[in-house]
Amino acid sequence: MTFRKFISLIVFSSLLTSCAKNYVTHRHELHLISEKTEIAIGKKAKEDIIKEYGSYHDLEWQVYLDQVGQRVAKMTDRPNLPYDFTIIDSDELNAFSVPGGFVFVTRGLLEQTVDEAELAIVLGHELTHIAAWHGIESLQRAGILSTLTTIGAIGGLAFGAGGASLAIAQAAGVYENLYLLGYSRDHELEADKFGILYAARAGYDPEAALTFFQRLEKVEKEEEAGQHISPYWRDHPPTDIRLQIAAKWINEVESEEKHPSIVYNRDKFLSMVARLPRGERAEKGVVQGTHYKNDPFGVTLDVPTGWTLDNSRTQSLVGFVGPIPEVRGTLQRHKLAEPMGVADFSKQIAKQMGLQDPVSREVDYPSGHGLMWQYGDNYLHYRELLMVRDKAGFTITCQMPAEQYFQYVVDCEKIMRSLQIQ
Repeated sequence: MTFRKFISLIVFSSLLTSCAKNYVTHRHELHLISEKTEIAIGKKAKEDIIKEYGSYHDLEWQVYLDQVGQRVAKMTDRPNLPYDFTIIDSDELNAFSVPGGFVFVTRGLLEQTVDEAELAIVLGHELTHIAAWHGIESLQRAGILSTLTTIGAIGGLAFGAGGASLAIAQAAGVYENLYLLGYSRDHELEADKFGILYAARAGYDPEAALTFFQRLEKVEKEEEAGQHISPYWRDHPPTDIRLQIAAKWINEVESEEKHPSIVYNRDKFLSMVARLPRGERAEKGVVQGTHYKNDPFGVTLDVPTGWTLDNSRTQSLVGFVGPIPEVRGTLQRHKLAEPMGVADFSKQIAKQMGLQDPVSREVDYPSGHGLMWQYGDNYLHYRELLMVRDKAGFTITCQMPAEQYFQYVVDCEKIMRSLQIQ
């Protein structure tokens, strides 16, 4: 096949797949990637999210969550997708989903529900994001959809190729960020509406949405007063508004659905919740607005207004995300097996990362003497500050899109200069 014919095939295939009817809204939309590509992105995103935040390992809970999730998934407008449900091992209150059928809920959210019907409402909400292609729209907004178009158009034939693998990894990275930032508020309200419908179709009482939202409203006010806002509140509409709109949708569902919705399974659910561990390790520190404080390690860090902090990650003390998802970073602490200087520490980190010859210079910051790395490619640029204190090494990494590097590098510099180590 000549190159010209190959390109013609790609263009023709793209035209065939570019316009499709949304499973949920039935609107015709641009949909430029195949289902095979969508699932591949979801698998990579799940791998990244679990690596960063950790999953809760309890076989009985996993089986139970999967049973409830699959029951609701069968009632969605996209029932044939292979769905996958995971519990994130964090007390943070959050739930999230990524394309390809992957749904995540935290221990913290499970502890805020009181029966299986409320869990079904939550899962129905997340399943709607998948069925309605909300995640695909996120790729388009992030500018990555065009990179994936060719892969999707040819049905994922190039999955093994380096360019395709890189595109999949970049797309998955968007969802790791969106785990903290969430979808648009219009998408969240749409997910509320159809999540209630799907749960009702599965036999659960749709009015469980009201009891769940009422409890969330109380938790939301408590967190606002304590200046500790879970990721759940950053992207969802105000809970009082969701309550008002949900009441309307519940009335519509109850009038349209023919079969009764009476399932709660409260005793079973509460017995499962009793199995969950409580509390985070003190070493994770505390987030208060734009300030992070870790007393056990004597560390503090601040981020500019408009940035968010998150200490639920397993691979770092705290993460931070800027005004756009692609701008983000982490503060990590590395326990050292033996005393060493920052030069030897940097060699150790470079070896772990597989990083060769980053641009490096010595720096003196308020927190002490260290090294500053700069590295990256045409897509992403990184600045990384490395320091050693006693038997621990510290790294602050900032990631920025290459074309917006100068727009955000000052904010990243402020974050690095805010670091204090006692």
